[in-house]
Amino acid sequence: MLDFLLISMLCLIWGSTWLGIKIGLEDSPPFLSSAARFLISSSFLYLLIRVKKLPIPKNNWSKIIIPGFLLYGLNYGLNYWGIQYIASGLAAVLFATLPFFVAISAHYMLKDEKLSPIKIFCLGMGFLGVVIIFWDQIHFSNSTQSILVMLALIAAAICASISSVFTKRDLHDIDPIVIACFQMLVGMIFLAIIGFSFEKLSSFKITYKSMGALLYLAFFGSVITFVTYFRLVKRIEVTKLSLIAFVTPILALILGAIVKQEKITGQLLLGSFLVIVGIIGLNFLSPKTKS
Repeated sequence: MLDFLLISMLCLIWGSTWLGIKIGLEDSPPFLSSAARFLISSSFLYLLIRVKKLPIPKNNWSKIIIPGFLLYGLNYGLNYWGIQYIASGLAAVLFATLPFFVAISAHYMLKDEKLSPIKIFCLGMGFLGVVIIFWDQIHFSNSTQSILVMLALIAAAICASISSVFTKRDLHDIDPIVIACFQMLVGMIFLAIIGFSFEKLSSFKITYKSMGALLYLAFFGSVITFVTYFRLVKRIEVTKLSLIAFVTPILALILGAIVKQEKITGQLLLGSFLVIVGIIGLNFLSPKTKS
């Protein structure tokens, strides 16, 4: 029950972070704003490490640096850059490819999480549900920029998937607060280097809107979510946990319907049903693992 509540919390928060990113990008450049987000998050987590006197690993730093670079550097850098130029519906569908890449990575990197026909079927069912939900918002363009943006968002999903599997495999004995802190620090350094190289600091506007979005993303969208996520990774099959990527866009639409009185369509209901069927099938029909 506790795991279910924690996963539900992750879905709710991450379902709202896409809007937070969009709002923040109205007044700040992508790489510098994402670097600022993880600077705040990692600084807070480091203070928490000192207060709680958590052990910091003295060797094998590559096991933290590599997934940190993939998740917080490349994944978020590509997402922040790409979301400026693409419709939110298409972005949601591209992001929903994450569970496929997690399943493939886990198949080759984790001995207890092999692909099976039922697992592939359930993943396909969930992805089809997301496609149906956003079908009217998916607008493909033949322009070079649009193609590059779509490839960038798919590459981001691949980076995030490999990072999750690396963390599951190599960092089981390290406290989630330590994992999140130092992985965010690695990503922040990379994003800051890119930001200061290609963006103007003067374009980072200090407004109530930009600061509100930044703080929300730093504390709720990063500190709370990733520490919780890394705790769950230790206990739950990483492919099943990645199904959050199917749920978050649905919750984002439902939140929009509640806040903005937007209409709940038949597409949303049908797509949501398929997503739920896929998640239930993967959790109850796929072969059990030792993880």
